[in-house]
Amino acid sequence: MEVKVLSRETIIPSSPTPPHLQTFQLSLLDQLSPMLYIPLLFFYPMKTNYDIDHQDPKKTIATLKNSLSKTLSRFYLLAGRITDKSIHCNDKGAVFQEATVSCNMFEILKEPNSEVLAKLLPCSLSCTTKPIEEYTQIVVQANIFKCGGIAISLCLLHKLIDAATFSCFLRSWATTNRELLLSFDSSPNNNMACYDYNSFSSLFPQTNLLPFHKAAVTLSTTPARKHHLQRFVFRSKAILDLKAKAKSSDVPNPTCVETLTGFIWKYAMKVADHDNSQKQSTLSHVVNMRKIIEPSLPEDSVGNILWGTVAHYYSTTSHEEMEDLELSKLVSLLRQSFKKVNNKEYIKELIMESDKGRSDGVMKLVGEINKCPLSNYYFFTSWKNMNLNEVDFGWGKPLWFAIAGDSNEMMKGNFVILLDSVLDDGSMEAWILLDEKKMQLLDQNQQFLEFALLNPSINFP
Repeated sequence: MEVKVLSRETIIPSSPTPPHLQTFQLSLLDQLSPMLYIPLLFFYPMKTNYDIDHQDPKKTIATLKNSLSKTLSRFYLLAGRITDKSIHCNDKGAVFQEATVSCNMFEILKEPNSEVLAKLLPCSLSCTTKPIEEYTQIVVQANIFKCGGIAISLCLLHKLIDAATFSCFLRSWATTNRELLLSFDSSPNNNMACYDYNSFSSLFPQTNLLPFHKAAVTLSTTPARKHHLQRFVFRSKAILDLKAKAKSSDVPNPTCVETLTGFIWKYAMKVADHDNSQKQSTLSHVVNMRKIIEPSLPEDSVGNILWGTVAHYYSTTSHEEMEDLELSKLVSLLRQSFKKVNNKEYIKELIMESDKGRSDGVMKLVGEINKCPLSNYYFFTSWKNMNLNEVDFGWGKPLWFAIAGDSNEMMKGNFVILLDSVLDDGSMEAWILLDEKKMQLLDQNQQFLEFALLNPSINFP
């Protein structure tokens, strides 16, 4: 597969950002966020049964650029540039590339491969070769396939963008593009507006980061071993069966996220190297704080407005214990960790500490995570209910959306992303990053594959 970039252009906001909204101090949580790009791909096959289609590439590209410009006026923070401590909303814009792909879309979707998909991305995920202020927050590439289908790929800078942020941005951009295709007026004042960043950053103001910033960085330090990113699909029936196994008196109603997290955690520990001494495994799961903070923040609030849960499991023997370990026990540990962070009083205390210039909560979280070696630490995040399967630019819902990239440019360690399947039937996907040895063992584990489908083909219309 050959991907040829035809053009590269900077798209600036259609309306300038007002002077009073041009400079903000980064929040403490955004300062701690890693400097890397989040990679996303959305696939749209050519269909002739729509009133609006994308058979004219020139019109498609022109409309996408126009709608992106209008959307950046609403999300003006994402059109700016970041320094180590501030975000400057200077309207320098986003990068937009147009590319052609030498094959048909179904050829790569019949057997999705992360390394092949990575060729459709507009840039490298690593952000270590230049000063931070030289990195564009949003880089887009419109990939036109030989068959006429299109894949929109994006690299989104994690420093200011979490899953809720990019979900709102993408849905707003897609809505604006649909309106332009239908010749509707789409002024910058329509749809969602970028929330005042000061409302969040004031809750977690900057402090002296040095004591724990170095500790937090260890979570993304490159291990010696190579890593591999693999996709697994859990059909709705498999999830229901696992939920039945996950139930207990402590957790009579496990959620899909708790169930799959516990299941993957169990088998990730099982394929890890163990000796006969006591070992600790630590799992951290991201929690969106927008609704927990009082008063709650709008869903379109920009920033890494999240916190991490921490759950510990102590292993005393080896693989035999993992075999007998009940899923319900791990899910119970997870539920306890979620309850703590979802407690409004807990979040209120964190905010009060930050307001007094203290960072006890952050220090404690980093200390909890760093209790065990990086090889025994598992980082989970859920993009469930982010409506990514409904990002419709006017060509219908995506056939599929994916994560891709060079495995060794991503956040290192053991990393798992859970997200909704495009099937809309309760199925979910798990994208798992492990070192190659562990991933090979997981790929071959029949107990795991009884519930998890290893990278099945995408159903093409």
